[in-house]
Amino acid sequence: MRKQVQIEPTERRMCTVLFADIVRSTMMIGSLDPEDAVSHLGPAIELIMSICENFGATTLFTGDGALAVFGSPNADEDHAVKAIASAQRIIERIGKLDDRQLDVRVGVHSGELLVGQLQHTLGEEQAFLGPVMNIASKIEAAARKNVVTVSGQVLENAGDLFDHTHVGDLELDGGAGPIKLFEITGRKEQVSRWMARARRERSPFVGRERELAELVAAWNQARDGKGNSVLLLGAAGVGKSRLLHELVENWPLGAHQVLEFNCFSLDQEAAYLPITRVINARLGLSDTKSDAELDQKLSDVLGGTKFLDAHTRSALYSLFSRFQMEPALSAVDPSRRRRQLNQMLSRLVLSMKQDKPLLLLFEDLHWADQGTLDVIDNLLGQVRGTNVLILLTSRNANLFTNDPMGLLKVVPVAPLGEAACKDLITRLLGQSDIDGQLGSYIEAMSGRTPLFVEEFAHHMRDRMSQAGFKDGAMDSLGDIEIPARVQPLIASRIDALQSEDRKALQLVAVGGLQWTWGVLADTLQRLGFDAKTQISTLVERGFLELPESQDGQQLRFSHALVQKVGYRSIPRQRRARLHRAIYETLLSRGTSDDLDVAQSIARHADKGELWLEAAEAYTRCGELSIKLFSFEAAVSYFENALRCIDQVQKRTGTQVAVDLGLRARRGLRVSLVASGNFNRILTISREAEALSDALGDTSARVAFQVDQAIMLTILADVRQAMEVSERALRSATDAEDPRLQANAAFALAQAAWFHGNFAAARSAIDQHADLFQTVFRVAEAGTTGSISVLGLATRANANSMMHRFDEADAGIREVLSIAEETGKAYDLSFALIARGIWCWQRNEPADAAIALRRALRVSDDAGIDVLCCFAAAPLARVQSVLGELPDARLVLNRGLELARDMEMEAFVAWLLSAEVQVLAQEGRTKEAKELQSDLNDLCDRNGYFQHEQSKALRAFET
Repeated sequence: MRKQVQIEPTERRMCTVLFADIVRSTMMIGSLDPEDAVSHLGPAIELIMSICENFGATTLFTGDGALAVFGSPNADEDHAVKAIASAQRIIERIGKLDDRQLDVRVGVHSGELLVGQLQHTLGEEQAFLGPVMNIASKIEAAARKNVVTVSGQVLENAGDLFDHTHVGDLELDGGAGPIKLFEITGRKEQVSRWMARARRERSPFVGRERELAELVAAWNQARDGKGNSVLLLGAAGVGKSRLLHELVENWPLGAHQVLEFNCFSLDQEAAYLPITRVINARLGLSDTKSDAELDQKLSDVLGGTKFLDAHTRSALYSLFSRFQMEPALSAVDPSRRRRQLNQMLSRLVLSMKQDKPLLLLFEDLHWADQGTLDVIDNLLGQVRGTNVLILLTSRNANLFTNDPMGLLKVVPVAPLGEAACKDLITRLLGQSDIDGQLGSYIEAMSGRTPLFVEEFAHHMRDRMSQAGFKDGAMDSLGDIEIPARVQPLIASRIDALQSEDRKALQLVAVGGLQWTWGVLADTLQRLGFDAKTQISTLVERGFLELPESQDGQQLRFSHALVQKVGYRSIPRQRRARLHRAIYETLLSRGTSDDLDVAQSIARHADKGELWLEAAEAYTRCGELSIKLFSFEAAVSYFENALRCIDQVQKRTGTQVAVDLGLRARRGLRVSLVASGNFNRILTISREAEALSDALGDTSARVAFQVDQAIMLTILADVRQAMEVSERALRSATDAEDPRLQANAAFALAQAAWFHGNFAAARSAIDQHADLFQTVFRVAEAGTTGSISVLGLATRANANSMMHRFDEADAGIREVLSIAEETGKAYDLSFALIARGIWCWQRNEPADAAIALRRALRVSDDAGIDVLCCFAAAPLARVQSVLGELPDARLVLNRGLELARDMEMEAFVAWLLSAEVQVLAQEGRTKEAKELQSDLNDLCDRNGYFQHEQSKALRAFET
């Protein structure tokens, strides 16, 4: 049976892809026998592939050329640099292949690739998927022959190491933006890696006082003739090179001379290149036209070369010239010849010393070839008693052995301290652009490593400058991409792990930044790992750490970026499988009321595409959050639950999903009250009513009708609200459900009150007064007010507006007593507003102001914006009567701003009616009349204050 073609994704990687094609290959081999065609093009294609493989790429044959993926199979921070260097070498050497003049087109592009195994009839091979492949191919098709053409993304990753020219843009299909194209014109041979990486102005120098003091002390000793050396040792991006250049460029060193030697990952196969590159530039040895001239120049510097054996002299000459001498066989053993060559190169370096103290800078020695390390080893033994200081940077220790006097001092360079890191972030972003959450995010993601801090800060600043991003920046931090220059540095650390350790680390990354030891061990065991061994290895290698804790049961990533890069490297299908495994482990340990545990269960079920389980878990998180009065978090959990329920209904539409959807909407409706998002509550209530109908749940249907009536009163047409609440009250009465009757009666009373039918509002509560005064006196307390306070205070307000002051006073005293029993801010504020309205209607403005100011203060302190708006209108009226017009204006402005932000048209009308009076008191009669006209339109549209009893609220009186 024919085997199905399948692609199994294994990794996501940041890579650079090179496409190279032989120009006019079809014309060359069109009439040839297949074997002759292979013989004709084979050597050229083999050359392309071998050059790329020498730089660490994975290559594939494409028929008339090859493609190479740099950064796979192993992550490589210099993937873009090596791709450009490979392309240059291909063009240089392919024209010299045999006696034929072959031309080649080369295109290079960088981005994220999906790496996998392609399984087919004949077996299995590596496959690369993603838009990067297609774009690199299009760049190659657009390239000029024998010119390296790259995208802007490649240059972004490579830094400023190559000269280049912009040659236009590549337009892509599908609405994607154009890709900028550049032609590489050469490599900047003398530029340092640190300078090549500097694409922006240098970041502020902070937090390195101790390390800089060590370098200054070493320099002072060398200047006094006590030559010595310092090795700055630290991880990538920690700021080793920055320290050197801060000393050289910004410290008063006095008269001195500097020689800078730079090691590159590109040059590891070329012996001594970091040394000879500088010697050549200083002495001009490569300009010689013959070996005799070269010999003379070297003799002038070294005091002759006759003492060298022929093989050593030939080796020395070959480092600086294209001429090769043919020495006679020498009896000197190879190791001695190497020692002599190292000594000569050391002498050449020191010969460039003038009559000034000398600084020798050797950077990035982790990329140095062995010959370069041997020369430095030689120099370390020669600086004692001189005014020479050797400064070295490396990620690796134990590079040198020739330090018998202990002159090499190792200075560890660690990540920044907390205060220095915060200072750097603030300086990079500017105080006005940073808040605590953003600063903490950058600090956590960067691990306080200066390069990473800088990259993340610039990345965030670029994102915040995009239209519409800044306002929502904090909500989308988890979606921020890792800067392109940072990800390969971390990925290369992860790639250094053995296969099983790397897979274990990826599992840990899926779990998050912090783990409980038992959960991690159980999950690893579930997936077939040796849990104890894998955890120990990851701790020993510095990927995980054990925080100080009493129980010692917590594990966390030592660096947040490792977690993010590890997670990013996993294809989505495999991620989902790992999330499911973690979910199963968490669930097997039992559920609890611990919100953190519940949140982990929900997140892993969600990411594992267990939609029904995730919806259940998110709903539980929301319910726990409500108990903790964390309503904003609860809203997020319930919204996630509904999103997961939608996924279930798309696939199965099960009854369980309907039940759960109703439960989640109940919780969401409660949680949304605190946010003031009443339009969303109205939508949720309508959705929930439809679900309740489908389930035949009368109680739920009526409850959500009540919700709609309350929201409609505040937001839109109060007449519609009255219809809905009357329908709900009838259904509740038929169902003989006293709780629903009380709620529906309050909804009807509230709608009638804003309609201006104060008698109807009073009547609605009177018919169910026993429920408010006894059954539900303090029993029901939601996120707003107790139902007894809401109902009885609404009746008191209606009595006050009807000038039935004795009945109103009795009701107000009762709700104040209930509010004292419940201890709820909402109850107290609502009762105080009722007292203020009573005093206002009795023409007792001073007493009214006292009650309403206190109500406003209680509401404001508790964040109850609805009641702030309710209290503001009568308070502004009485303040204007008292002559406190500036205060009245402030209260009105704030109330109107809140009401309009929450789109509460009923409260907008309530407040505008007060503003008409304030304008009149201010003597702004024309504006008052214009505002009265707008108020009349608003009231007519929504049915506010239309009853005969409420005309005083709308009439403009001079």
